[in-house]
Amino acid sequence: MLPEEVQRRPPHVRPLPPTPADTGAPARGVRQAFAAVGDGLRFIRGHRLIVGLLLIDAAAMVFTMPQALYPVLADEQFGGGPGVVGLLYAAPALGALVGAATSGWTARAGGHALIGAVLLWGVSLTGFGLTALLPLALVLLALAGLGDLVSETLRSALLQHGTPDGLRGRVSSLWMVQATVSPALGNAAVGFLAELTSASAAVVTGGVVVAALAVAAAFPALRRAPLAAPGD
Repeated sequence: MLPEEVQRRPPHVRPLPPTPADTGAPARGVRQAFAAVGDGLRFIRGHRLIVGLLLIDAAAMVFTMPQALYPVLADEQFGGGPGVVGLLYAAPALGALVGAATSGWTARAGGHALIGAVLLWGVSLTGFGLTALLPLALVLLALAGLGDLVSETLRSALLQHGTPDGLRGRVSSLWMVQATVSPALGNAAVGFLAELTSASAAVVTGGVVVAALAVAAAFPALRRAPLAAPGD
């Protein structure tokens, strides 16, 4: 049995109230669906913050996505086998777990923190490509995973914050397409680059750092984007 004073406390988790269905929304055919996608694209094209969010995410994924090279790096750079490959895959997830457990501060953050998180991702992966020490490599991968988690949290929040209710579904679906395609392109790009150079050289490209700085400079709306309202 719990102490009586604990039992009297109100619960911290409460169910959300039911959301009424929008019965007035007309049914959409194929033509209307494509027109809706076009509305989302036009909104994104005219909204510099959303464009910046999409570009900084694409840059981080396309220029520095090393997962396809983990087996090669485990063998050539760290002299290990399948166990080392497993550690390389697990380290970013550990960093992401730490980032998620400590992510409360992101409610008061904004564009500057997002840019910093992407830079943490890029710099950590550049260091990962340069080291042959497995413990240091795992720490750097964990930091990269933490940066990726913070970046993903802020990107999603800023996207929701900056999109009108009527367009949120369409813009979010386009965001999901980009978020699915970019990592695949990144793994393909790093694989081709590794064929031309080496696995470690492909990881050390550091292009994400330059890309993030370029996007930040080109889109001041992204740098200034807040999540918290003034005075919060």
